[in-house]
Amino acid sequence: MNSLQQISAVSASLSFCIQQMAQRGYELEDVLRGSGLDGKSYLQPDTMVGGKAELAVYANIQRLVGVRDIDEFGLTIGGQANVNSVGMLGGLAANAVDLNHAGYLLRRFHAISNRWFTPELIGTLASGNAVVRYRQTANLERRYRFLINLSVRGMQHLLSEIFGAAANGFITRIGFAFPQPKNIERYLTEFNCPVSFGHDFTYASFDDEIGKAINVKRSEYTYNVFLQHCRESATRFASTSYQQRVLNALSCVDEYPSASMMAESLNCSERSLRRHLNDEGVQYSELVDKIRFDRAVYLLSHSNDSVKSIGYQLSYSEPAAFIRAFARWSGTTPTEFRRKLA
Repeated sequence: MNSLQQISAVSASLSFCIQQMAQRGYELEDVLRGSGLDGKSYLQPDTMVGGKAELAVYANIQRLVGVRDIDEFGLTIGGQANVNSVGMLGGLAANAVDLNHAGYLLRRFHAISNRWFTPELIGTLASGNAVVRYRQTANLERRYRFLINLSVRGMQHLLSEIFGAAANGFITRIGFAFPQPKNIERYLTEFNCPVSFGHDFTYASFDDEIGKAINVKRSEYTYNVFLQHCRESATRFASTSYQQRVLNALSCVDEYPSASMMAESLNCSERSLRRHLNDEGVQYSELVDKIRFDRAVYLLSHSNDSVKSIGYQLSYSEPAAFIRAFARWSGTTPTEFRRKLA
């Protein structure tokens, strides 16, 4: 099941876009045409909407705003993003330990606010920079630019709202998966960092040192409340493709079940699960590695646990196996990675 076929709750990002259109004077009837939503249902978190219906809303926005202006409109709306614009995920990020932790949380639970992209930590392509790749979960065609602009710019503005000036410079570079637009100056102004175009995916690089900025307003209790809600929502509503369903399940537990155990939890056979994942271009082991790498980086950055202890937390039978895996993911050892952070 991909994002176009899947039925899920109205996402916070969809509701936010609709509200932004209403605030600009557009009629809700025109914005919601063909989606099955009305002026009340799009505000209810238990309203269910299909992927095609959600794209119908974005198509209406494109029609109303204008084809030539829709890409910049994504930047404009993204620049209005705040804690409320991504629902409970915003509350969780607002109580993160630091910027790097907030980025980790936004990746981990991204699907509950935006079904169209899976942000993946792919390693360090430059010293001191973490790199995140935004993988599409469905073919968005002309709406890709609008939605990726909204997603990346919204993430940047959300972190700025939470951390203030401390977030300046956190994003060091962005590479977009579409040709260079005529209005490249707008992109340079909005993101205030080098941008490039024509890549296979959209990539964003983050400064690990700036990411250490502490969140002085956080509440550990509030963090745990939102963490529980995000875990429940990820399991209940954010099951898009089989790849995303597996990632959601792995994000909600602190263990790494076998493919057969995962298949049982998803009410299918192991053979069926592997076939679906293969159709989506991934292997089950790759998804487990993705979650392990993201957690390894978080634990090495935010805990005083030994490399041996972290390896055991990631279900490795011996430290050497964890060290080899981390070197394969990042090009460096856990000890060297931690030394650079220090």
